[in-house]
Amino acid sequence: MTTTELLKSIRSLVAYHQSCGVNYYHNRAALEEGLKQLERLAAEAGDEGKTPQRQRVPTNDLAAEKSGPDTVTIAELAKEIQTCRLCQLCETRKVSTAGKGGLSPDLLVVGDWLVHSSGTSGEALFGDQQDQMFTRMIGAIEMQQSGVFVTNLIKCSVAESCRPEASQITTCMSYLKQQITLLSPRIILTMGTVASQALLDITRPLIALRGRFHRFKVGSGQPILLMPTFHPSYLLKNPEMKQPTWNDLQLVRKKLGELGGKQ
Repeated sequence: MTTTELLKSIRSLVAYHQSCGVNYYHNRAALEEGLKQLERLAAEAGDEGKTPQRQRVPTNDLAAEKSGPDTVTIAELAKEIQTCRLCQLCETRKVSTAGKGGLSPDLLVVGDWLVHSSGTSGEALFGDQQDQMFTRMIGAIEMQQSGVFVTNLIKCSVAESCRPEASQITTCMSYLKQQITLLSPRIILTMGTVASQALLDITRPLIALRGRFHRFKVGSGQPILLMPTFHPSYLLKNPEMKQPTWNDLQLVRKKLGELGGKQ
């Protein structure tokens, strides 16, 4: 691991702590001095060209475009995700799925992960066929593109035979929590068992979680309503579950109307 990679790892850990509401460390002066020395060493070594600046992720709900000079933005976070080497998934990824969409969304959609294959384009988030289905689903509830941001829990594409481990999910969760804090959506729609269970920190099956709103909270921010539902990949294999998923989307649409959109 290079000095810059070590620094990124520590930065991500600190950002994760902050997203969980940890804002103070014992012997903080030693931590600050250690980070300064790491940055100096990274600059001297010149590995990866440019030394990343330390980031402070706010614990209150702020959209990306409202970030201050010391706060990482969605675009900067996406660049870090693209070069992330914090777990072994980076060794086999073909693309990263930091996400795309409006920077002040009413709805944040979180899938499990992208399975890469020879037929998957570099623009896909869930898979080419899955993305087409998802686009139709969102269009059917009359959501504007600027009002939706779509991403995955696992940011690296994985092989079909791969199932990310708990430690890898935890690593990617730190990125996802930073995105949630920056985007500050009205509602989160989780699509898939793993994303739903991870964000709710629960092991109940998806069939028992869907159909109603739950509450998700990052740090000291306001709770965000979260609706679990089925992943487009599952719907392609089990078309009989399209109706329950449609019912979930209708609940999301109704609630957004009640809450009032940002757009």
